[in-house]
Amino acid sequence: TDSGIILDPSNADARQLIEDGVLEIAESYDIDGVQFDDYFYPADIGETDYPEYMEYLDSHPSSGLSLERWRELNVNILLSEIYLRLQNCGRNVTFGISPQGNLDNNANLSADVVSWCCIKGFADYICPQLYFSLDNPKLGFEQAAQDWCDLPLAEGVQLYAGLAGYKAGTDADEGTWLEKNDILKTEYNI
Repeated sequence: TDSGIILDPSNADARQLIEDGVLEIAESYDIDGVQFDDYFYPADIGETDYPEYMEYLDSHPSSGLSLERWRELNVNILLSEIYLRLQNCGRNVTFGISPQGNLDNNANLSADVVSWCCIKGFADYICPQLYFSLDNPKLGFEQAAQDWCDLPLAEGVQLYAGLAGYKAGTDADEGTWLEKNDILKTEYNI
């Protein structure tokens, strides 16, 4: 894509490569967990994966999924396979996913975050990137956090808030990080 290279999760060989890499880390190093950060299809993917999608439609002529739903399914397959392999690797390795903090944006990127939260077998925890100031004019921290808290969580799935320490004291979010010097402390305590 214009933004970079994607290991296409619709491709079994790509999934195997990613899964084997995660397992190599889990089995070779003394780690507590693995976190996928921003795992989704890039916004500029366009029709890059269209040949794979057409192949899928050809093999499922009467029950084919939409392109967006097919992409969600591909990511979900990869995540569930990694989760299962980590559960069975004989190590106590936690698996988490850190998606965008805006629920609507995730849907536009084929990131099925609702399923990841509500259905056991995708992750041990979800850590949305709640990188919003308290007074962000587009989406404030409290509203974004509440949106996530309103999702039902499957048993054993934890919800953590990812905070934006890198934005503190900057003019991000239309300068709203400059209005107060205790934003991260306030967010932590919410």
